[in-house]
Amino acid sequence: MTTTKPQGEISIDGTPRTYRDDEAMAIEAAEHLKRKHPHSAVTVQNMQTGETTVVEHKPDLGPR
Repeated sequence: MTTTKPQGEISIDGTPRTYRDDEAMAIEAAEHLKRKHPHSAVTVQNMQTGETTVVEHKPDLGPR
């Protein structure tokens, strides 16, 4: 089994909370966290480039 390095670090209010192997999945997970914690700063940092993306609050889309 091959392990991969995480591509995205998800932080809430500056505290790293979780990591994802795929950056797109990290952003999707961060958007979910932002809906659960709308008043917290949620960011995704690309572990290879160091680029940080701030996740904006999006309204809940309702049940899927």
